[in-house]
Amino acid sequence: MKTIRFMIGVLFALLIGTAVQAETGLNAYAVSGTILASGTVLPYVVKELPKGIAFMAVSPASDVSALEGYIRKADKRLIGQALNGLDFIKDLRVIRNLREPRDLNKMTVADGIRRLNVDIEHAKGGRKWTKRQISPELGMKIIKMVPEDVRESFQSEMLDPNAKVLPFAQWVWEQEFNKIAQEINDNFYYNTHPDVVAYEAAATYADGAHIIFKEIIYKNVSGGTTTAGESPDTAQAKWEDVDNKVLFDGPDAIIKDAIANDGLLTVNTGTFDETTVYDYIKAMWGTVTEAHKNRGMIAHVSYDTQQILAENVNTRFGSGQGIGGVDIEEGKPFILKHTGGRLMIMPHTWMKDSNRIIITEKDNLVLGLNQVSDKQKVGKIVHTLHGFNAIVKFILAFQIADLEKTYINDQD
Repeated sequence: MKTIRFMIGVLFALLIGTAVQAETGLNAYAVSGTILASGTVLPYVVKELPKGIAFMAVSPASDVSALEGYIRKADKRLIGQALNGLDFIKDLRVIRNLREPRDLNKMTVADGIRRLNVDIEHAKGGRKWTKRQISPELGMKIIKMVPEDVRESFQSEMLDPNAKVLPFAQWVWEQEFNKIAQEINDNFYYNTHPDVVAYEAAATYADGAHIIFKEIIYKNVSGGTTTAGESPDTAQAKWEDVDNKVLFDGPDAIIKDAIANDGLLTVNTGTFDETTVYDYIKAMWGTVTEAHKNRGMIAHVSYDTQQILAENVNTRFGSGQGIGGVDIEEGKPFILKHTGGRLMIMPHTWMKDSNRIIITEKDNLVLGLNQVSDKQKVGKIVHTLHGFNAIVKFILAFQIADLEKTYINDQD
């Protein structure tokens, strides 16, 4: 009788544990064990539990069905964590509910104050409205989940009931979203949104042309025009997979377009190196208007540029020996000497190997996301013969709000 009561308790606990695993990703056996330990069944475990069942209650499971249950519950949180963890989130002004193209309005007020004169009744000057537009673009990643691919790789270490680590389903999905964040961050600066055409075997394609071939977007990087039949299969060296580089217009594309079409002027030309970079940026600072200087400005640069600038400044004004508290640290923001404390040098990972120097006011570089939309989620989950496919969707956009407050060099 005791054995029957015990077996009923075990089955009931396993039933509850399986349901919890499907919804949360927690290990079913760990949950079942907790239920058993908290009830009246526990006294029978040591004395009457068959050895096979005892082993099952504490050994790692091999069922990964929780993968689907977990992502159905945690998709928006995981996407939010991935996007909020991007390096450029903390560096830019963020619009978090961008659903459609939005105007970034600017109002310029003309001079108008004067001495009091009761005979004058008409306003002097006025105001002018201008705007730039930030447009959202939708990105995605299709993720294929096959249990056999992941069942034995990591789960055996992660699913012990006493493990002080993440449940397996949560761990797998967080790795997927960490990779999405890495791709976005690494390609943010040079991203573009070009025209893409379907590949035709009889056609030729100019240098820089974008095609879609076997569901992948490729860019012609040959430096010349292809001949008929030169596809990514037959002429691999002439084509680059750029799927993660054509999501939206990033800073480099926006700057080049503003120079070509919107009158953005470059304020310094030519190259710089570790011996000339301080004078180079100082010359750029000299072109900034006093009104903008007095508000405080930021020079957005790559880590490589910050490094050689720090070395140049330390050689000229510090010890040049890297002495703490005296010399500028590499990779750290700092106020540029002889700018009246008004120009902050700010290095960014997302500017990659760019030699561009962007001097502007804080919050003038704008990032668009949509963290309250159904477009920022894991979409429909489609079951396959061996597992399931899921699609992750998200929105990204970038824009410079006010070109008048933006000073750049001619390097890219």
